[in-house]
Formats: sequence, C-alpha cells, structure tokens
Amino acid sequence: MEKSTKRNGTLRDKAYAAIKNAIITARLEPNHRIVEEAMAADIGASRTPIREALQKLEIEGLIFKLPSSGFAVKGVTEEEVEDILGLQCILEAYAGRLAVSRISEEEISLLDRLIEHQEGCLASADVEKFIHLDSEFHDTIHRAAKNARLYELVRGLRDCIDRYRVIVFRSHARLHLSVKDHKKMVGLVRTKNARQFEKVISRHMIRGKNVIKRRIEGDRGERSDLSDATYFNQKRDP
Repeated sequence: MEKSTKRNGTLRDKAYAAIKNAIITARLEPNHRIVEEAMAADIGASRTPIREALQKLEIEGLIFKLPSSGFAVKGVTEEEVEDILGLQCILEAYAGRLAVSRISEEEISLLDRLIEHQEGCLASADVEKFIHLDSEFHDTIHRAAKNARLYELVRGLRDCIDRYRVIVFRSHARLHLSVKDHKKMVGLVRTKNARQFEKVISRHMIRGKNVIKRRIEGDRGERSDLSDATYFNQKRDP
C-alpha cells in the first residue's frame, strides 16, 4: 500500500511537470483540451495521478475545468499581464538596485558569458535556448541582490514570466533588443550606476509587457510573426 501511494505520488509529480512545461513553452496552446487517457498512456500511469496533477494545475491557474468534463489550457489575459508584469517590473528594479552594490566579480563574469551564449543563439536561431538563457540572466541578477525574501517573491512569479518570454521572443527583433538591454545592464553594474540600471531594466520589462498587450488587443502589425493568434484570452464583459 505504501509503495503504491509513493508510486502514484511520483507519477503525479511527473505528469504535473510534463503538462506544466508544455503549457509554459506553448507546446500546449490555450483552449487545448487535455485528455486524461492520453496523458496516462504517455506517462504509463493510471488516471488517478493524472487527475491529481490536473487539479494542482487548475489551482495554479494554468488550466480550467470544461463545462462538460475534463480540463483545457487557460489563455493569457490583458488583466493578468498587467498585474503580473507590473509587479515584476517593481521587483526587477529593486533587485537591480541591490545587485549593483552587492554583485560579485564572478557573477558579473557569468552575466558576460550568458550574453555571449545568447549572441550564439541569435546566430543559430535557437530561440528555445535563448529563452532559457534570458531566464538565467535575470535569475543571476536576482541572486546577486543577496535578498532571500526578494528572491522568494521573484521565484513565485517565474512560471508566468517564463510563459510570457515565449510570447515576446517569437519576434526575432525582440531577441536582439533583449541582448542590447542586457549589455547595457552589465555596463551599468560595472560602473555602479544603480539609478540608470533601474531605468534600463524597467524599460526592458515595460517593453515586453506592451508587446504582449498589443498582441492581446489584436494589433496586426505586432501579430504578423505569431503563428498561433488564438494564444490569448480576451477580457470579456460579463
């Protein structure tokens, strides 16, 4: 009995991680129906751990229950983007201000290497790796702030931010802008210019927020490079 419970827990965690990653990386698109039987077959489990994983993802707001039965992937709303990225912008600016005075030479060197790797991704058009490196770049700044409570708050938003990165970086031009901003940030860290660093990172975050909001609003110019125009859920009047 104990072994069975432990196995179900392991399979639940495996299913949870697999589905969550597929949603964040947009392999499962909004309104895509998640079929428990198919997921169970893929993972080699009964439907019980799959259902438990889906219930957890529903609580986290990544999926929603369908009126008939089952679950589907939840889209991104303008309201959510405004709330999450508005908060993230404040946290990033504060983390940057602290990091400027607390960052180590090793951490600065790491930021330099991450930028070099991102430039390599531009040359090879490896967007998936670029997104991972972008997340690591910002995480390095968060860690350099040497503030455990702040880091905990930022980590709590990471899944949403990673999902937004996938949306923003579908435009190749955004990749180049991101690298340009990162180089500015590292330069400002070296000169200990906290005030200017806050301005640069705030503009960096606001630009990304505006890209997503324009796409939600249906701006054709911004959505011309977006393959899945149904990625978003518009805010609707009740």
